Amino acid sequence: MEWLLWILSILVALLGGFFLNYLGQREPPVVTVYTDEVPTERKPEVKDLNFFEGEKKEEKEIIEDGESELVIVAFRLPVKVTRTEDGWNVEWQDIFARNVFADLKVLNKRNLVVKWVGTVPGAEYPPTMNERLELEEELEQFSCYPVFLNPEIRRKFYREFCKGTLWPLFHYVMPQAVKLDTDFGTRWDSVWQAYRAGNMFFAKCVNRVMENSDDFIWVHGYHLLLVPSLVRRNLSKARIGLFVHEPWPSSEVFRSLPARENILRGMLACDLIGFQTYDYVRHFLSCCKRLLNLDFKSLAGGSIGVMYAGRSVAIRISHVGSRSEFFQKLSESKKVKQEIKTIRSVHQGKTMILTVDYMDLTKGPQMKLQAFYRFLRGNPEKAKTLSMVQVVLPSSNADKNEVKKIVMHEVKRIRSEFGEKIIHIVDNPELEKLVAYYMTSQVAIISTFWDGLNLIPYEYTASQNKESPGALVISEFMGCSRSLSGVIRVNPWSIEGTANAFLSAINMSLAKRKALFNRRYKYVMDHTLEEWAWGFLKDLRRASEYNSNLKFVQVGFSSDVRLVGLRSDFAPVDLERITPVFQSCSSRLILLDYDGTLIGESKSGSMPPAGLKQTLRDLCSDEKNIVFIMSGRRRKDLIKFFGDIDRLGLAAEKGCFVRWPKHILKYIHGIPESTLPSLERRTSVSLSLKRQASPWISIEDKKNTKRSDTTKWYSLCDPSEMQWKSLAMEVIKAYDARTDGAIIEPKEYGIVWKFEGADPDYGQMQAGELQKYLKELISDGAIDVVVYDDNRILEILPKGVNKGVATTLLINTLRGAMKGKIFLMAVGDDVSDEKMFSALQNNPILGHDDSKNKSAITACEVVTCCVGLKPSSAQYYAHDPEEVIGVLKALSVSSRVYNYSEY
Repeated sequence: MEWLLWILSILVALLGGFFLNYLGQREPPVVTVYTDEVPTERKPEVKDLNFFEGEKKEEKEIIEDGESELVIVAFRLPVKVTRTEDGWNVEWQDIFARNVFADLKVLNKRNLVVKWVGTVPGAEYPPTMNERLELEEELEQFSCYPVFLNPEIRRKFYREFCKGTLWPLFHYVMPQAVKLDTDFGTRWDSVWQAYRAGNMFFAKCVNRVMENSDDFIWVHGYHLLLVPSLVRRNLSKARIGLFVHEPWPSSEVFRSLPARENILRGMLACDLIGFQTYDYVRHFLSCCKRLLNLDFKSLAGGSIGVMYAGRSVAIRISHVGSRSEFFQKLSESKKVKQEIKTIRSVHQGKTMILTVDYMDLTKGPQMKLQAFYRFLRGNPEKAKTLSMVQVVLPSSNADKNEVKKIVMHEVKRIRSEFGEKIIHIVDNPELEKLVAYYMTSQVAIISTFWDGLNLIPYEYTASQNKESPGALVISEFMGCSRSLSGVIRVNPWSIEGTANAFLSAINMSLAKRKALFNRRYKYVMDHTLEEWAWGFLKDLRRASEYNSNLKFVQVGFSSDVRLVGLRSDFAPVDLERITPVFQSCSSRLILLDYDGTLIGESKSGSMPPAGLKQTLRDLCSDEKNIVFIMSGRRRKDLIKFFGDIDRLGLAAEKGCFVRWPKHILKYIHGIPESTLPSLERRTSVSLSLKRQASPWISIEDKKNTKRSDTTKWYSLCDPSEMQWKSLAMEVIKAYDARTDGAIIEPKEYGIVWKFEGADPDYGQMQAGELQKYLKELISDGAIDVVVYDDNRILEILPKGVNKGVATTLLINTLRGAMKGKIFLMAVGDDVSDEKMFSALQNNPILGHDDSKNKSAITACEVVTCCVGLKPSSAQYYAHDPEEVIGVLKALSVSSRVYNYSEY
């Protein structure tokens, strides 16, 4: 019996194996994302995850069909230029130069043509025009196009502004602190103008080189932050990307720069901006928020976007990769192996510590040596077993010699106490020798202060032997610190912490070194320079598609000109189109915002100009016109400003209160007042063309018992609704007391909390918390709490009170007084006015047909206008209040002329 059970168990195992094998050969399941609801008996639609587009495409598919062009713009061209008796000799910088821009030649294949724009190293400004033309011809053979800056501009542009101002500032060294520069303020205008002029030369060269207006432009580095906006002026459809290789400082540091807004606006003309780490992005977004009041949003696929001037600017976080395979192969070359033998013979089996530094004050190489000295003082027995190699790389900074003196001072101190052979100085070695040091060192420490782009840890990892890798110590402030795992991170300002890192790395076992090496090795080999570059171009294409359907309008003058992206059907206010429509209508309703629309923000606290009031009088004098000021201001403000124009309608606190124009009072008195509760009056919208009850109820003014009908106010709300106000005011006062710079503006039926004077981030956070708390506290639906981020205010009004509701109710109430063809017009400047535009465009009388009523509306013409160039649902835009007043004047004149012609 046992043998039978044994046979059965074998058969079951075999059948199970066949079954599992069959399952393993099946296609993997298809995962789909469905839309909200899928009707039965229909195949579900698969949501288009377009942000994954191209993840597995080849490079040639990243660019559209047909040949495309990429212009790479960097300060220096990746070439070597010499002058001989026979003329100019131009050579491409080989891979041994470790030049990122030269290595981007890998993009120049298949259907992408790559061109380079930059200054010429070794021949920055040939003395004669003929020499410059000859050099241009030679460079064009390498697809390089030179920018020639005369010596004076170049000195101020590069040496004084880029290296003397931006470079230290981006590395948290205030420019005034560099060599105690007391003339920084007096020199500013001169060096800033040179920086702008230099960027203009680069932009002109780009414009000249571009074959097609919608090709790709990739700007690199802090030297050229204004180039995107300068190029955008002439090539509005160009796909412009910018990668900032340097650290981006916190907003507290960056905003000390006098030209801070200009630089940000120059960058935001891009479609895509790239940074090395999220820390730099966080600082950049904070600068945009605090200096330009711009917020960011998350985009599909993991990107971050900033809306600026009607355009979406995407932000990409990706550290530059290295030529990992090249370093891996170079480490196996004969020359490197020979160098390894030489190095090992010199250091005679000691534990080698490698450190590689550029002589730059912002890198802080001396701090590492001070930490090494402390380590040796605490562990003197280690001195005889150690050998440090300090590799010094060339630097373009003016203070390089002084920094080297500081470094040598620390070296002498260590040597004097622990022997001459404890430290070896290697000055700018050939790449093969540097790779040999990478391979022979048991510890490498790269602990710079601030470093945006430093590929030495990548090169070190790619070059090392997998069987005997070294321990890698890096600064936590380096750009690659966030992307590399398997490293020891240190605070370079902490000498004690760095000294402890020396001890940990030196004592680390081979097994642990291997484990850490394996963690970083795969990342380094996968994230190559080529992969990084194609990824950026792919995101640039995707980001530019969002803005491809926009049209662009120039705003500003001279150097402050910038392009604003608008909807293709968003047009400047056109009197030639509006006036005939206006004249052809038998009835006209015109709704006008006040602050920012009829008067500039700087004059909002003063009385309206006499000219504006006269224009409104003239417009209201036509019986066909019903004109309303639709404002968020209080009743007393509007009466003070416009109370003497009795034919002008006033809507205070966004429609809470209405004063009817004198010439329609007879009609208003013929409409019964609604007996519904106030909330129902605001939310009920009838589609009947018959006269209906008015939602505005007359209110008594105990202070003025002798008023006439032209000073009488009607309200959408009842005083009984205001029970929430005292409680809300207590809460707001508590938040206001804890938010410096905020102001409370109480109104009759509402409260406004203005936080524009507060810290941008803190004020916005407080407003969000206050909004949430008020909604929870007053949970009976009695109020609407709205935060307007653009205007930086929080507004509390009774439920259902806004300009959109007021506009709809006005149309419903007055349509019995409006006969024949109707002209509806609204003009406003901020987010609250968008509801007014929407209410007009979707008003209930549009398209309504009542054939039984011969006096019914036969047509309705709608005109909406936004003041200022900004994203809006309006049909038209006016540049400023002056242009709005000009339009109203023209309409009032045409109204009088048209009426006269009828007689």
